[in-house]
Formats: sequence, C-alpha cells, structure tokens
Amino acid sequence: MLAAPLDTAPPSLTASALSIANLTGFPDLTVPAGFTGDNLPVGISFLGLAFSEQKLLPLGYSFEQATRARRRPVHAPALEGESISVP
Repeated sequence: MLAAPLDTAPPSLTASALSIANLTGFPDLTVPAGFTGDNLPVGISFLGLAFSEQKLLPLGYSFEQATRARRRPVHAPALEGESISVP
C-alpha cells in the first residue's frame, strides 16, 4: 500500500493560478514576464475559461511578442564544435 505523507504546512490564504487551474481543470498558460532586480526570471499566468485554449495560446504569444521578456540563457554550455555568442 502506498500512502502520501500528511501535509503539515499551515493552510494558505492565497492560491496561485496554477493550483486553481489544477483544481478546476481550467487551462492555464504561463509565459515569461521579465526579470527582478536580481536578474531572477518572473512569469505571468493567464487563466482561461473551460475549453478556451484556442484563445489563451494566441494571448500568451501576443504578450511574449509585445514584451520581449525572454532572454537567451547566458550559462548554457556550447555543444561540441560550436560556440555561443551572447549580445
């Protein structure tokens, strides 16, 4: 018999969009939204109505194109025989 450990964390008064999406089954799309002052990535989550994926995906794409919040990874190693140049 398999059993999950009991959750001993106190209940949270806030819920993330991801947990709401998991509980309701509604679609949730997370896209890059920029960086903090410490250069840590930040994302934004778009929660849609049931079966609204055809509207949610273009919304996320438009947000990414408008904000240009994505950056190339700086610490990714080059493949053998290749070099990486970061502007």
